[in-house]
Amino acid sequence: MLAFAQQRTVTGTVVDDLGQPLIGVSILEKGTTNGVITDMDGNFSLKLTSENPTLVFSYIGYKTQEVSVGGKTTLNVTMSEDAEQLDEVVVVGYGVQKKSSMTASVSSVSSKEIVKTMSSNVASTLQGRMPGVDIVQQAGVAGADVNILVRGAASFGATEPLYVIDGAFSNNGLTSINPNDIESIEILKDGAAAAIYGSRAANGVVLITTKRGKSGKPVVEINGSFAVQTPTNIPDFLNASQWREFANMVADNSGMAHAPENDNPTYPNVDTDWADEWLQFAPMWNLNASISGGGENSTFSTSIGYLDQTGMTVYSDYKRYNFRLNSSYKKGIFSLSENVAISHRDQTPTTAFNIKLPTLPIYDNEGRLVSGGPDYYINPEDGQSKNPFASLEYSDRYNKVTEIIGALNAELDIWKGLKYKLSVSGNYSAGHNYTHTPQYDTRWFEDGTVDIDYSNTENSVSESRSEEFTYTIDNLLTYNQTFNGHHVDALLGTSWMREYSRNMSIATIDDLGATNITGFQDIDGRISAGDSNAALLSFFARLNYDYEGKYLLSASIRRDESSKFYKDNRVGYFPSISAGWNLHQEEWFENPVISKLKIRGSYGELGANFLDPYNFDPIAFGPIPYTLGGNRYVDGRAAYLKSRDLTWETAKTTDIGIELGFLNNDLTVQVDYFIKKNVDLLAQIDLNLSSGQVFEINSSSEKPYVNSASVKNTGWEFLMNYRKQLTRDFSIDASFNFSTLKNKVLALGDNVQPITSGAMSSYFNDSPSITMPGHPIGSFYGYRIDGFDANGDFIFSDTDNNGIVNAEDKVILGNPIPDFSYGLNINMTYKDFDLTMFFQGVAGNEIFNQMKYTYYFDYSNNCVTDVLNAWSETNKNTNIPIMKTENTNGGNSLPSEFYIENGAYFRCKNFQIGYTLPKKCLDKMGFNNLRFYVGVQNLFTITDYSGYDPEVSSNVLFSRGIDNSSYPNARTYTFGFNASF
Repeated sequence: MLAFAQQRTVTGTVVDDLGQPLIGVSILEKGTTNGVITDMDGNFSLKLTSENPTLVFSYIGYKTQEVSVGGKTTLNVTMSEDAEQLDEVVVVGYGVQKKSSMTASVSSVSSKEIVKTMSSNVASTLQGRMPGVDIVQQAGVAGADVNILVRGAASFGATEPLYVIDGAFSNNGLTSINPNDIESIEILKDGAAAAIYGSRAANGVVLITTKRGKSGKPVVEINGSFAVQTPTNIPDFLNASQWREFANMVADNSGMAHAPENDNPTYPNVDTDWADEWLQFAPMWNLNASISGGGENSTFSTSIGYLDQTGMTVYSDYKRYNFRLNSSYKKGIFSLSENVAISHRDQTPTTAFNIKLPTLPIYDNEGRLVSGGPDYYINPEDGQSKNPFASLEYSDRYNKVTEIIGALNAELDIWKGLKYKLSVSGNYSAGHNYTHTPQYDTRWFEDGTVDIDYSNTENSVSESRSEEFTYTIDNLLTYNQTFNGHHVDALLGTSWMREYSRNMSIATIDDLGATNITGFQDIDGRISAGDSNAALLSFFARLNYDYEGKYLLSASIRRDESSKFYKDNRVGYFPSISAGWNLHQEEWFENPVISKLKIRGSYGELGANFLDPYNFDPIAFGPIPYTLGGNRYVDGRAAYLKSRDLTWETAKTTDIGIELGFLNNDLTVQVDYFIKKNVDLLAQIDLNLSSGQVFEINSSSEKPYVNSASVKNTGWEFLMNYRKQLTRDFSIDASFNFSTLKNKVLALGDNVQPITSGAMSSYFNDSPSITMPGHPIGSFYGYRIDGFDANGDFIFSDTDNNGIVNAEDKVILGNPIPDFSYGLNINMTYKDFDLTMFFQGVAGNEIFNQMKYTYYFDYSNNCVTDVLNAWSETNKNTNIPIMKTENTNGGNSLPSEFYIENGAYFRCKNFQIGYTLPKKCLDKMGFNNLRFYVGVQNLFTITDYSGYDPEVSSNVLFSRGIDNSSYPNARTYTFGFNASF
C-alpha cells in the first residue's frame, strides 16, 4: 500500500474567486517537505508520499487552505482573498507602509466600493465613506465639479487637497480618472501623514493607485451599465389660473394695474409647466474594457472607458473617454515601471433651471420659439426677457478638456534593503471652450414683422483655450531592514517641479454677418491672455521605526523653495513626528475580547503656496486720466500694490487616535481627535488714501494680500468595521463612520474687512453670508424678524437698540457647516447573490434658501404654491409676508432668518442587488466571472428642507450652503454587468 501511495500523482488547477489562475501558489503535502508551486496557468502536479495525504495551499494575500486528497487524482481549488492580509499594507507618500505600524491618520477606500456607484466624477462616490472627509457638489448636474474637504476648510484661497495618481500630481483633481481603473484611494488627513508633501499638503493629500497586471494568463474584463436619471424632488409651482389670480393680487397690493394677459389672455388654454419642459429623458451609458496579465519578469494592464451622460435638463450632456496603460519589468536588481492615462471630456454646459410664467407659451402657432412680451408681467420691464430656450436651441456650445498624466519609474536594488528610485512624472491638460450664437428672432408683430427687442441681432463667437503642464523629477533613496526585532524604514529624497500655464480668450464685438459664419477677419473683438510659470525645489527625509511591532515612531522633514514668493521668503520647513504603541503585542496583554489595541499620536506642519506667480511684484496700468493745475491729462499710471513679505500659509495639526479590534478583529473600531490650526492665511487689506490705490481698474479692486488671518478646525472621527463569514453561504461586511467638525475664524488681521459672499440680487447690494473672527467661515448673516407690521411687512429687529434698523442690525443667523456627518455601508452575500446598501447624512447645519427670493419675490418668474399662503387681511396666521412688487428691490426680501432652513438629511445613497452565475454555468459559457446587477442611487431622502435638495452648492468657502443653483438632484436607476474571461 505504501508503494502504491508513492507512485500516486495528483494534478489540478488553483484559481481565485473570479476564476483567474493563480501563479506561484505553494502546495505542500502536510507533515512533509514534499511540495510544488503552480505554473503560469495555475496548474500543478504532485507525487504523493503518504497514504492519506492532506495538501496545504498557501499564497500571499489569500487564505491558506488544507484539502484532504482522499482517493482523488484531480483537485481544483478556489482560493479566497484574506482581507486581514490585504489590509495590512496601505499607500502613503512616496511608498507603502504596514497598517499595523502606522502612526498617522489615513483613510482608505477600495475599488470594490467605488465602482458600485455610477457617477461622472470619482470624488462623489467617496461621500459618507470616510470620517473627516466632506464631499461638496452641485448635485444632479451632468459632469459637475466636485470638491473634497479634508477636515474642513481652513484657507481663504484653494481648499482642494493635493491629488497624486500613481505618483503623478494631477492638476484636475479626480475629474478625468475612470473609476474602473482604480485599485484603492487613500486620503492622508493629519500632519504626520501628509508632511512629506510639504507645501502642497495643507488641505490633505488624496493618493490614487490604479490597477496593475499580475503574472499569469491574460485576463479580460468587461463592465457595462445603463442608467436613467430622474429628479429627486421638484417643488410645486403655480399653474396658469393660480398665477393669474396671484399676480393680480400682487398688483393690487402694489397699487399697479393688472397685466393685460392676466385679465384677457391671448392664449387662455396655455398652462406651461416649465419644470417639465426643462427636464428630458436622461440616460447614462458606461462601458469599460481591460486586459491584464504578465510573465515571469513583466506585467501589464491596459483599459479603455466610455461614459455618456445626458443631462436631466434639455441641451446638456457630458461625455468622457479614457485610456490607461500600466506596465512593469523586473530583472535581477533592476526594475522599470510606467503608467500613462489619457482622457478627453466633452461637456455641453448645463443651464439654469429657469421657471418662467405658466401663462407664457413656448411656441407660437407656427411652431417657432416665441417670447411673450410685457403684457404678461406685473412689471412690464420684466417682459423684456427672451424665451430661455431660444439661445440654447440656436447656439452651439461646448467645453472640452484633454488630459495626459503619467510617470516613468526606474529602481535599482543596491544592497540588502537599500534601493534607489528615479521617478519622472507629468500632467498636461488642454481646455477649449466655445460658444457660437447666431442671429435669431423670438417675437413678431401681427403683420409678421420682427420685434427686434426680442431678437439676438448679432451673429457672435466667443472662444477660449488654455494649457497647463507640470512635470516632476524625484530622486528617492530608501532603506528597509530588520535587525533583531528593530525595523527601520528610511527615505531620503529630492524633488524638482515646474508648472506652466497659458490661456487666451477672444470674443467678437461686431456682427459676423450671416448665421452660418463662425470665423472672422478684420472684425473687432475682445482679446485677453495670460501666461505664468513656477518652480518648486524640495528636499525631504522620513524615518519609520518599530521594535517587534510594538513600539512605533515616525518622523519626517521637508524643505521647500518656491518661486511664487519673493527671494527672501521662498524657503519653508515642514516637520512632523508621530508615535504609537501596539499594546496587544505585549506578552502581558491577554484579553479574550480585545484582539487589537493601539494608541497613537502625531504632530505635523503643512504648507500652502496657494497664490498666483508674481504676486509679490506691483503692476503698473495706464494711461489713466487725472487732473493737475486745472488741466486734464491721460498719461498717468496707477499701480496694483503688492507685498514682498508674502510667505507660506501653515497648517499645524495635532492628532490623537486609538484603534481597537474585537472578536479576532472581526469587529474593528478607530477613534481620532484632531486640532488643526491654519496660520498666516492670505487675506486682502484695505489701503490708506495715501497709497493712491483707492479706485478700481478694469473692474477689479486688486487689494494686496498679506499673511494675517488664522482659522481653527477641531473634531472627532469614529470608524467601525464588521466583517464576518457567518455561515458557509452568508457573509457580511459593514462599516459605520461618524465625524464632528467645529470651524472658527480666529483672526483676519489689521485693516482686513469681514469677507462677504456675492450680492443675493442684482436689485440690491446685500450679501447673505459673512466671514469674521469668532464665527465659522461663510456664516449666514442677516436680520432677525419680530413678526409683521399692520401692512404685512416683516419687522426687522433693532438688535443694537438705537432706534434705527439698518445694516448694523444684521446678526449671525446660521452655520453652513454640519455639526456632524455619518455614513453606513452594508455589503451582504448569500450564495450567488449580493446586496449593497449605503446610507449617508449630515446634521446640525443650516441652509440659506436663496431660491425663496426667486420663487417668492421675483415676479419675472413663476412662484411656488406656498405664496398662496402669504399674509393678507384675511390670512394673518402665516410666516410669509405680503406679496408686492417692492419685495423684488429689498424690503421683505433682504437677507433674514426667513431664508434659513434646517439642512439636516438622511439619504439612501446607493441600493444595489447583484447575482453571479454559478461556476458550472460559467465553465460552459467560457467565462471566469459573470455578474448582473440592478441598483438605485439616491433612493430616498429624509429632510425638512423645502428646496430641490439639501446638497445645495459646490462652493466650500464664503457661499457654502447658499442655495442659488436652481437645479434638482438625480435619482439614478442602474442596470449593469461585470464579466471576465
